[in-house]
Amino acid sequence: MLVTVAVLTTLVAAVFGTLYVWGLYADNYGRTAIAVPSADVQQGEPLLVGVARSPGGPCEWITFAKVLARVQRDLGRPLVVRYSLSSDEQIALIERDRLDIALMSTLAYLDVQQDGLVELIATPVVSDRSSDAAVVVVRTGDSARSIRDLQGSTYAVSEDLAGVAYSYWLLRRLGYDPDGFFSKTPVDGQQSNLAKVASGKARGTSVRLSALASWSTGTFKILEQSPALGMPPIVARRTLDASTVARVRHVLLTAVGDGVIPQTSAITGFRQSSDEDYDFARELDATNRGAERRAFGGAHQ
Repeated sequence: MLVTVAVLTTLVAAVFGTLYVWGLYADNYGRTAIAVPSADVQQGEPLLVGVARSPGGPCEWITFAKVLARVQRDLGRPLVVRYSLSSDEQIALIERDRLDIALMSTLAYLDVQQDGLVELIATPVVSDRSSDAAVVVVRTGDSARSIRDLQGSTYAVSEDLAGVAYSYWLLRRLGYDPDGFFSKTPVDGQQSNLAKVASGKARGTSVRLSALASWSTGTFKILEQSPALGMPPIVARRTLDASTVARVRHVLLTAVGDGVIPQTSAITGFRQSSDEDYDFARELDATNRGAERRAFGGAHQ
């Protein structure tokens, strides 16, 4: 089920507070799909674009909006954006051929790629890093030196690969039983979990390294870091014509040189990616299948 644009409008307006984004979303209040604005008249069938949580944090919505506007102008056809909060929503849209292009969560990509439904276009580069990682963090100044030191503490988790899955994988490798290792495990999104740690409501959390880009340097201390974890990819449905895929890829790979990406953005470009970038993500998914549902033996919401 698609999230209502009323909620999205409030979120984006609060985060950005700019006329650009307000015009992008507020004029489409109450719709489940949003047309990307353009000064030019666009013709042809709309290109349906799915977006999920943006790498680098919610502040990077403005960057993706600008990039999509450039894609629309280059293709000469309208773009209609659909926003999904969960991997299941994106998977369902891809399976029903309701999306042409999508910025996907890694979990959703693993699912649809296994079924041969999509091909990779590119992945974002965040703070000049072409690959992501899962990291365990605490506040700077905390005495902890590894995840071992967090035993018995409150540990905020997200139900994704960088959250519960990586924490399970790491604790098992260190010889610990994940269930009961922490005193409390509140479940929330990555940015909310980071806010809990920053405010002292939780001692630690596990997030994507790219999620730290929206926080001031020095806010958190990294205790553990995983092998390379592919960035959330931008994909095309397998049956989309090759010329459209090539043109979208070209816009992404040249976005920095064309001045599309704001200089203040944590998104510092896009790169040609490969399926091998997601080998560790598959390992996490395979060895921790069901960990998200267990949530450390029953997490406290």
